[in-house]
Amino acid sequence: MLDGSVTRLKVSTGVVALDEALDGLYWGDNVVWELDHTSADPFFAAIGAQPDAFDSHIRIVIGGTPLADPLPDLLVLDAGPRGPFSQPADLLREIQRLCNTPSRRLLLFDSLDAMVSAWGARATRAFFARCCPFLLEAGAIAYWSMSAFETPDSVRETVRAVTQCILRVDDRSVRITKAEGRHDGVTGSVLHWNTATDHHTLEAATINGRVAASLRALRRGRSLSQQDLARLAGVTSSAISQAERGERGLSLSTVVRLSQALGITLDDLLRGEDPHLYRIGRRIEDPQHALERSMTLLGGDGSELLIDLVQLAPREAGVPHSKLKGSGIVAVATGFVHVEIGGQTPAVRQGEVLVADSERIDGWRNIGHGEATLFWIVVSQLTASRPHRSAR
Repeated sequence: MLDGSVTRLKVSTGVVALDEALDGLYWGDNVVWELDHTSADPFFAAIGAQPDAFDSHIRIVIGGTPLADPLPDLLVLDAGPRGPFSQPADLLREIQRLCNTPSRRLLLFDSLDAMVSAWGARATRAFFARCCPFLLEAGAIAYWSMSAFETPDSVRETVRAVTQCILRVDDRSVRITKAEGRHDGVTGSVLHWNTATDHHTLEAATINGRVAASLRALRRGRSLSQQDLARLAGVTSSAISQAERGERGLSLSTVVRLSQALGITLDDLLRGEDPHLYRIGRRIEDPQHALERSMTLLGGDGSELLIDLVQLAPREAGVPHSKLKGSGIVAVATGFVHVEIGGQTPAVRQGEVLVADSERIDGWRNIGHGEATLFWIVVSQLTASRPHRSAR
């Protein structure tokens, strides 16, 4: 369970199956563990136990105690009632002070429920809404946790709106309910706890396991009993109980009937009603070094849309990495860039774009004195040639 390896530009969770599901963590990810009558301690311990993955470990104690087995170089911030950082503003300032220089940092927070108990829901919401984006920009990894049922709705809504990753954990499975910067198939993924050995391990869930996890989450989230769910589905309570344990499946007609009774789609039933409103192309970086000079944020050669983020040092040149054919767009976010196209080198300033046939654009060069950032966007010929539907 504790063995995991991903590129240094990403971070391992310390759990192989979870790394495979998430493709590792981006530096800057805030991961919130939503707990359904279970603990996130194994995951907190797993990420912290990796040798040389982090330069420093920071534990924020509100109402609990540090880990039983202290992590190497563990710094404990006492934010309890009698601690030096008992006020949210003081704690935030100390975290900002500690994270103001580039370093590979791991922050492990006591539960948001402990914060609510100490500070109240309003102050907890405000602290999370400010701390989470700061840690993203600082390139730290932060682990948080909250109850799936006891955390105030106002706090839960703020968490869902602000954080990058949410993983719901119960005694049988782990379900990824939010994962910014990943492809569409990641959100809704379910991992099953394998308890056949002496140590709990995670493995990819079968379709029965996915349905089981979603049924448990939906039923508990709506305060329904297994008898209530059985009545809506038109089956016995025993059938629902076995389905929630992953011991048997439900027929397609039963699943359709249940989704209709709950007022959700089949996809919602499998994903547990978790919203999927947008996608983010998350940049990849090592906090101690510069950004990757060129990386694909969205799409690729086999898709209809490509978006690359390109970083150029002063006087540095670069070329498109993709051979996708279509309309090419060079959009300069910062700096001053020459674009090489058909033997010409038009200059493009910050906030300007150049549009041309993607095959005619040979490259670009930063002609400014500072770093330049540009987006290389290609809309494929297939997408561009589709007829537009007239408005009715």
